[in-house]
Amino acid sequence: MGWFHTHGPASRPAVSVLAGADGEPAGSAVLLPGQHLLTCAHVVNSALGRPDLLAPAHPGPVAVRVRIIAREITVEREAELTAWIPPRLDDGGLGGYEWNGDLAVLRVAGALPPAFQPPPWHPMAKEQRVRAWHGSGEPGVFADAEVTNCDGRFGYFDGGDRSLDIEQSYSGGPLWTNDESVVVGLVTAKLAIHGGPVRRAWGIPWQRVRRELDDKGLAHLTAAPEDGVRDHPAYWELVTLLDRPLPTVGGWARCGQAVARQCGLGHHADGAPSAEELARLLLTQERALPALVEAVRFTARDLADELLAVARSHNLSRLLSPQEFKRLVALLDALPAPAAARIPAAVRAALPLAAVPATLLNGGGSTAALVEHLETLHGDSPPAPRGGMAVPRLLRAVEYVAAPCFRANEPSTGVDQLAALRHWCARVADRLGVHGTALRDRQADAADWAKKWQHTPPRVLVELRALPARDDGARDDGPERYRMRLWCDDGSGPQPVSEQDQRPRASGEVAREILAVVGSLRRGDGLLPVVELIVDRDSLELPLDDWEDPDQPLPRVLGAEYPVVVNCPELRERGGEGILSDWRERWRRLDSEEPLHIDDEAAESTRALYGLLMERRFAGRAHIVASRQRRSAAVQTCLAAGVPVVLWDRGDKPGSPVLDHLTDPRGHLPEQVRIYRTMALQRPLTCPGRPVLAWADPDLLPPEGAGRPVLGEDFDRLPTGLTVNEASSAVASSRMRDESEHLLTVVQGINSLGQPRLPNTNATPPDADAPPPPNTGPPLPNAGRPLPVLELADPTDFDDPEDEEFVW
Repeated sequence: MGWFHTHGPASRPAVSVLAGADGEPAGSAVLLPGQHLLTCAHVVNSALGRPDLLAPAHPGPVAVRVRIIAREITVEREAELTAWIPPRLDDGGLGGYEWNGDLAVLRVAGALPPAFQPPPWHPMAKEQRVRAWHGSGEPGVFADAEVTNCDGRFGYFDGGDRSLDIEQSYSGGPLWTNDESVVVGLVTAKLAIHGGPVRRAWGIPWQRVRRELDDKGLAHLTAAPEDGVRDHPAYWELVTLLDRPLPTVGGWARCGQAVARQCGLGHHADGAPSAEELARLLLTQERALPALVEAVRFTARDLADELLAVARSHNLSRLLSPQEFKRLVALLDALPAPAAARIPAAVRAALPLAAVPATLLNGGGSTAALVEHLETLHGDSPPAPRGGMAVPRLLRAVEYVAAPCFRANEPSTGVDQLAALRHWCARVADRLGVHGTALRDRQADAADWAKKWQHTPPRVLVELRALPARDDGARDDGPERYRMRLWCDDGSGPQPVSEQDQRPRASGEVAREILAVVGSLRRGDGLLPVVELIVDRDSLELPLDDWEDPDQPLPRVLGAEYPVVVNCPELRERGGEGILSDWRERWRRLDSEEPLHIDDEAAESTRALYGLLMERRFAGRAHIVASRQRRSAAVQTCLAAGVPVVLWDRGDKPGSPVLDHLTDPRGHLPEQVRIYRTMALQRPLTCPGRPVLAWADPDLLPPEGAGRPVLGEDFDRLPTGLTVNEASSAVASSRMRDESEHLLTVVQGINSLGQPRLPNTNATPPDADAPPPPNTGPPLPNAGRPLPVLELADPTDFDDPEDEEFVW
């Protein structure tokens, strides 16, 4: 197997194929890529209860029950038959107790846990020591044997004196080599010899498994990492570099040992890996190249730089060596809670152009998964000085995580861990050839961000657009549905959340996605993130604060858990620079000017309200207590005039029940409104208000283009799944055509302000089809099913087919 080889024994999943009649193991199977399983066809026949185990007829579109067992986890699923290679008894050149074919491929329903990974394969050869497991998956029920003959079609193996006999329910299971922990074939049949001392069985070698599956068009299930490696465009470049002598004691043998140790591989005690074998390893083991660069960096820096250049030009491998990866994950996992809570904000601030999936930032994935994702990101760093390598995104993110950011009440939290992270960054940067000046620049950027981060509450920005009705006025799917875009802003500006699409969502699904994102912004310091709804003028009273995730045991009402505000850039921007200037000045004087109190008298006409707004030109807050008939026009007039904070009640009650509960008119209004919403849940009779708070900070601008009017009908005709940019391009010409009709001047807009559309808030998302929960209980009792047994009447007449008898 070459100078390198895998260590054994390795942890391996066991697969039981269960009989439909009683749920007992009918045989075994082995994992293949893509949730596929490989077993013998006669095992499927046995599981289905067919009387003839070697029946060649296709059983049809059937499924069998399988149980997959790994360390500390067991799942039981249905597995559909996807490929049938029947037993062939009439092929030429077969002996009296041999057959070809006898393979079946199954596909498991639902994704498997990460613990279940397909094993590596290797050709079967004479004198290999192999091990087979019983179909029950019990760890102690294994049989050891030695391959005594293999011609590429059949492999015969004999059990030892102190080994269990291969018989019931071993059929279809993998044959593992004891030394390298790779699979070399499948157990198929047993030969029983009357009075003979030899326990012999035969199986299908990997060589024939591969040929049979390839003939069925299933080559992708048998592809090995080293297949076609010589055709890789980087192969010969690497071979040329690795064919040089090294100026160190031990040379390539010592480097090979270091790489093997980091990658968990075994190696020969003498000699050294060839340049070709090293090149194959670097192209098939994703962290082997960084490990090799680490091994040669301090003795052959030029070679290390050339290897990194090849890796970058061909997009090879991971960024970190196995040792660097494990160390970083351990450091991040050891961070104290306040520092760990800062990781999502630090990653977003460090990588403003990268859409990191929310599930990796909010605890849905492991720290290791986050590191692996960040390793794949390239660029987004200023050019390196003196032509050196730019700081990789991963290192930039780690510097932001490690930036000093302590509050007065926790001055020493995580100092040692953060210092260890910076030391880790310095070592990795040195191995990669990153200039020290470039890394210090990123450290300065991180320190500047950390100072701002302490004083700015995070926010989630949500743009929602209700789907239009059909031409006949009815809706396709009942409840109101929306298209949504999400951004996070943790002190470094709005950044998109993962890949955003135009998929329709019900209100419950909207709430679920927002709660998932906002959870990643929680800092653990009591400062709640703000949910900012960015809408056009017709959606100012969209009741986002009332929406909840219906799939949670608690209601999870958005407006009760987090401050929810609205922002309408469309109205504010119609007035041009004059209104925008007033807006900024109103915001600056928010705490020094008395709020505007706008009742029916003040809102009697647009001109009257306009006069009041011009009289109080720098009032930053307005309380709308006008009746429902005049409320909408008053709200939109205030926003169009640049008032940054407007509070009103979207309910039918006269006045504003909320105002009496604002204990501190100059306090943090979004949080006070959130508290009122929690009180309304407890005491709806005494707290009947349904407050809406418009909040527009000039220093925290929404994303470009968010909240502007869009032709909903045109978007509704687009295919779902488009990115926002693709959808926007598709309707750009329509939008330009109608923009002049939709956007009015400030005066015209104020005169035409009307009642907004109120969406239906009773939407309920469809139930998601979740996979069945894993069965973590103990395996069922092992009754077993026989594999084919070929009984020979007389061991002395072993070569005479007339003396052989088939016994099933």
